[in-house]
Amino acid sequence: MIDSPFWEEQRAKERARAWSRVLRAFVEARDLPHPADVSERLEQLDASSLEALVTQAVTDPDTAATKLRAVLTAPKH
Repeated sequence: MIDSPFWEEQRAKERARAWSRVLRAFVEARDLPHPADVSERLEQLDASSLEALVTQAVTDPDTAATKLRAVLTAPKH
């Protein structure tokens, strides 16, 4: 039951929310321009993309800031 697809999906969503919170803190700490719906925009990315951005924020913050700026300023569909 714990390994069911439902629970896997729930764990993936929670990981994405956690990575999103970390990246929002990064955006605010770097004083990057961001829309009011920054959390929603970040949560649209999959967990592995968010994790990669967090890793990059630690190892190469300038590049991560550039990528995040692009994600956050892209027009919504």
